[in-house]
Amino acid sequence: MNILVFTKRVPATQEEELRLISDGKDVDFSKLPFKVNDWDNYAVEEAVKIVEKGGGAVTAVSIGSAESDEVLRRAIAMGAKDGFLVEVDQALHDPFARSALIRNFIQKEGTPFDVIFTGVQSEDDQFASVGGILAALLKLPYVSMVIGIDSVEKDHMIVRRELEGGLQERVRVATPCVVSIQSGINEPRYVSIMGIRKASKVERKSFKGTDYDAGKDAHIELVQWTYPPKKGGAQMLTGELGDVCAKLMEILKEKGVYQ
Repeated sequence: MNILVFTKRVPATQEEELRLISDGKDVDFSKLPFKVNDWDNYAVEEAVKIVEKGGGAVTAVSIGSAESDEVLRRAIAMGAKDGFLVEVDQALHDPFARSALIRNFIQKEGTPFDVIFTGVQSEDDQFASVGGILAALLKLPYVSMVIGIDSVEKDHMIVRRELEGGLQERVRVATPCVVSIQSGINEPRYVSIMGIRKASKVERKSFKGTDYDAGKDAHIELVQWTYPPKKGGAQMLTGELGDVCAKLMEILKEKGVYQ
């Protein structure tokens, strides 16, 4: 089975303080560390596991700047056969524009595939919609929130989807198809520095994003970035222990925490 896996380079903002620039029109990413999108790690791992078991090849694809080559090297170190980088000058915030570019790339380059894997969402924009839009543009069946792949056959896959309330849905999807992989479906393998260095010797093809612009009109315009409103500080309770406890209970009742 030939699997295309889309992987994205995203800023690691969990422990970083973001700074807005250009009157809120952009974020200063110059001093931020970058990494592979967490959901995409699981997608690459699942694709590699399928190929290791049943044969075929995994091709990693990334849409981004030249620096996105680092996530391709990581995917190759995990077991992907090769990597394709579609270079774009500016980040594509609109999920439709991103999906249209991917559709154009796949159709123009004639890249063979049986299944396309994406992560459920990306950590930076969190639209969680590229997989579904891409499937619609390619006129392929689509399955989202996949937390398990039970079987892979020549013309279909049996997968499990995560639903609300802890429920799961088991579905049969015909191939070729698009599948969005949820985190927790597997345990992504450890990738060493040496493994990434070895992966750098594997040929990775680079393409110009401007060659795939047809119909890539954005439907969403980024107007402005803003900081979240500041919340009030903590209320300090002082006095005798009994009085403090009584006041605390009153506050909990007012907030609806305690009935």
